[in-house]
Amino acid sequence: MKSLTPEVIRAITPMFIATIGAVIAIAVIVSPNANNAAQFSAGLGLAGTAIAGAAGLAQTGKSEPDFSVSKQGDNLKVETPSPEPADGH
Repeated sequence: MKSLTPEVIRAITPMFIATIGAVIAIAVIVSPNANNAAQFSAGLGLAGTAIAGAAGLAQTGKSEPDFSVSKQGDNLKVETPSPEPADGH
């Protein structure tokens, strides 16, 4: 399980949640017990919420620090990118 790095988990989680939302939506649509409009609406609302949550997780965060750490002998070297101006200059 060495391939499950935090970056991979961050990338897979929204796809997993969106898949769950899609499965819920398909189950509600093909369910013979969903004849009641309230049950149908609630099921599709739950599916839509799961998919919207996945879309929110897929957004990149501007406040997340981007840095790298490497070891040089007995010392740790931390590299951080220089902050860019907000207006792009």
